[in-house]
Amino acid sequence: MRKKSHQLQWLQVLNQRYFLTEEERETYQKLQRGYEGEKRLDQMVDEFLAPEIKSLDDLTLQYKNSVVQIDKILIVGQTICLMDMKYYQGDYVFKNNTWYIGKKILTNNIFEQIRRAARVLQNILNDNQIEMTVYGVLAFMNPNATINIVDETYETVLMFDEIPGWLLKLTDNDKSEKQSVQSVIQCYEIEPYRTTRTFDIEKIDQLRKGICCANCHHYHMTEHKYKISCTCGYSEAKLIAYSRTICEFGVLFHNQNLKFPELRKFFGENVNERFLKANLQQNFVLQKSPHSKAGYLNKGLLFDYWFEDEKEKFQKIQKRKNWKSDKSD
Repeated sequence: MRKKSHQLQWLQVLNQRYFLTEEERETYQKLQRGYEGEKRLDQMVDEFLAPEIKSLDDLTLQYKNSVVQIDKILIVGQTICLMDMKYYQGDYVFKNNTWYIGKKILTNNIFEQIRRAARVLQNILNDNQIEMTVYGVLAFMNPNATINIVDETYETVLMFDEIPGWLLKLTDNDKSEKQSVQSVIQCYEIEPYRTTRTFDIEKIDQLRKGICCANCHHYHMTEHKYKISCTCGYSEAKLIAYSRTICEFGVLFHNQNLKFPELRKFFGENVNERFLKANLQQNFVLQKSPHSKAGYLNKGLLFDYWFEDEKEKFQKIQKRKNWKSDKSD
């Protein structure tokens, strides 16, 4: 599953419950566009790439003192295509080893990120006696952007409408086992970067309280015996709605444990305290720190990522939300 960056998760929750500064809103929109572009490329790969070619997504690798983030890796024969996705808007030109947007010179070289990642990945392969070649592919996912590459480059540069044809041309005539290569790369994988942005717990009373509808993102929710329903017509199993909201708290306050008194404030005056306590005990891990009161382990992730390994369990719970009638409510 491709995941939103931790910073994007944090800004998403803050946007739903507080307000974003102008800088935060610009960052939020930029990260959201980039995430949508990444998902679009994933769809293209699923649709156009030969099934025998292995694909690895959303990697954070550490090699010695270097840490790099990689959007996608394709293992094709004795070659590894390292893909970096950009969702730039506007008219870009690369000439004289310099990037321009209009007449403005960009201070960063867009190629450097992918070149650094390629160097790290090549060193990993070399250290493990794997004779494969790494090359970079820069994919521009905004169909409305124009990119003019004047200089010759080591990398393959693809416009949005060129990606399907490029994927279709990739063929793997080498039938050797790729699993070992994949396993070696994943040995260097670490947890993704976490945002340094935090929200002051002392300002919790300023947040929008309650359960946010997963469909319309409003707070017009009614609690029944087994489910939560919204005026937009969407309904959700109560256990999932409470767990999802606990996770949203965890994202916003990712720098501390989950504690019942603060969660009670986050849920607001309509919270079912008994159900909240039972949910914490059932689905979250209690831990004690010598420097703080007892609390529950905070992974700091949205619900779908926090409980990724329990997806089937929650899907069954969602299907059962209407098994018993709420006529008594």
